[in-house]
Amino acid sequence: MARMTAVACLVIGTLARLSGQGTNDRAGAMQVTKPSDRNIVLTRTFAAPRQKVFDTLTKPDQVPRWFQPKQMSLVTYEADLRTGGTFRYVFQRPSGTRIEMRGVYKEVDPPHRWVHTETYDFSPLTLLVTTVLDEVRGKTVLTQTILYSSKEERDGDFDAVANSSAEIYAKLEHYLESSQ
Repeated sequence: MARMTAVACLVIGTLARLSGQGTNDRAGAMQVTKPSDRNIVLTRTFAAPRQKVFDTLTKPDQVPRWFQPKQMSLVTYEADLRTGGTFRYVFQRPSGTRIEMRGVYKEVDPPHRWVHTETYDFSPLTLLVTTVLDEVRGKTVLTQTILYSSKEERDGDFDAVANSSAEIYAKLEHYLESSQ
């Protein structure tokens, strides 16, 4: 069964940085930190149980309902959420320009944790992304750790990742609330 991960939102940060676009919407419970020279850590709590958040992040019938970044649409997604499986996302801008993100799942432990590589057709970045979902009192704490090759790469991506992640996770929160 094809599946997607939430980490695709990170491509939006890189796209925003490269296109000079972005959002200042840092509303909600999103926390963005730089705990080391090469990492960005995103943390957000969702008012839904872990299994529901996991399903919303990974099921192909749900992802297109909430994962619609500003000035782009998700036109293709292919994913095999298993260790060694691959994923591919294709986004399209109103101009028709298409942008692709792809990667390989290194570890998958549903609904708790998954680790994957992430690369882009428009950028030399190669990331290692770890996503963890912890359930706490009926809510889910999402923690994503993004590992960059260098401090310079991390610093160059930081603002765009912070802004775009806040945007896309606000949409996820709204979808979770409306689908109860």
